[in-house]
Amino acid sequence: MKSISERVDVLRDEARQIAHEIHEHPELGNEEFHSVELLTEFIMKHGFSVATGQCDMPTAFIGTYKGDKPGPVIGFLAEYDALRGMGHACGHNMIGTLACVAAIALKDAVDEYGGEIRVIGAPAEETMGGKCALAEAGYYDDLAVAIMGHPASVHAASSNMMAIDSQKFEFFGKAAHAAASPDKGINALNAVLFTFRSIDALRQHTVDSARVHGIIRDGGQAANIVPDYASCEFYIRAEDSKYCLEFSDRVKNCARAAALATGAELKITNFEGFYDNLATNETLSKRNIEHTYEFGVTQEITKREHTGSSDIGNVSYRCPCIHQWFDVVGDPNVPLHTEELCAGADSDYGYEQMFIVAKAFVATAEDVLTQPEFLAEIRAEFDRLER
Repeated sequence: MKSISERVDVLRDEARQIAHEIHEHPELGNEEFHSVELLTEFIMKHGFSVATGQCDMPTAFIGTYKGDKPGPVIGFLAEYDALRGMGHACGHNMIGTLACVAAIALKDAVDEYGGEIRVIGAPAEETMGGKCALAEAGYYDDLAVAIMGHPASVHAASSNMMAIDSQKFEFFGKAAHAAASPDKGINALNAVLFTFRSIDALRQHTVDSARVHGIIRDGGQAANIVPDYASCEFYIRAEDSKYCLEFSDRVKNCARAAALATGAELKITNFEGFYDNLATNETLSKRNIEHTYEFGVTQEITKREHTGSSDIGNVSYRCPCIHQWFDVVGDPNVPLHTEELCAGADSDYGYEQMFIVAKAFVATAEDVLTQPEFLAEIRAEFDRLER
């Protein structure tokens, strides 16, 4: 069997072209048809069978390769959606490509030792979170491990990512002339403003790590008309899912109080899906970090703080899971969702780091396939998770 480096390196040119093509043609969530076509053709060319459209999501896919002997199921997670107005400033062009490279390079080990490989592609991580629907439908439940890598400005271990809830508050008031008959009106915009003020007061009484941030979507049509409709949207985040939901209920009460104070009617909806916090499997993560050093990363690899939220959190309560970060810009001060990160996601330096991480993923997956005691440790940690 060829070495891991040989198996990854032979894919370099093909993989880089695919990642570049996705980068040059960014597609928003649930519209990633060209990206999915490129990724699925890549793995089918290398012997994978592919099914698409899981959970009524046209740009979801699962690529499968089975060995002749039974063994653990290794999952590599793919993302490929872009940001509105910023293209691949979060580097998802690399995430999907990395998953496919690692999966293809693992084939020889599955042929020899047994097992199964799956590339699970989920759309719209930046918005509705395709992994949420796939997790709810059980698509991750039989995975021995789920492995994913995400571009960043540093190499970092899989870190806790925050749970997130989304709330949209729509207020329905009554229009009136703002000067001639303001007493006849019910001001929906005032309800939105009261909501913001109440939430700002609520911040004093939450744990330091919790976050709430929002925008006004609609605030009226003209200054001389009492606004009869106004709306706002908020993200609510916390380090664990239970507190996030409790915090979200308190935010809803702020909107309810605003409606009561102004006399407006209130409609509450979720404008995106609920993401659980990421429960990293530390046993799996530690081994993957060791292999990342082994294949050439010289930076100190530590955990990141304030890493936002992702629908991979929902996966992490279904199977042992890691979300490794890898440097694509060489400057630790560059944040995600910036022009600099976007450039790094299609750079020589970035691709070199991506291939190093692919090798680490393959080595870690081979350990899962060949070391029953390692897999047992991973599973034991997962079974101790509080749900």
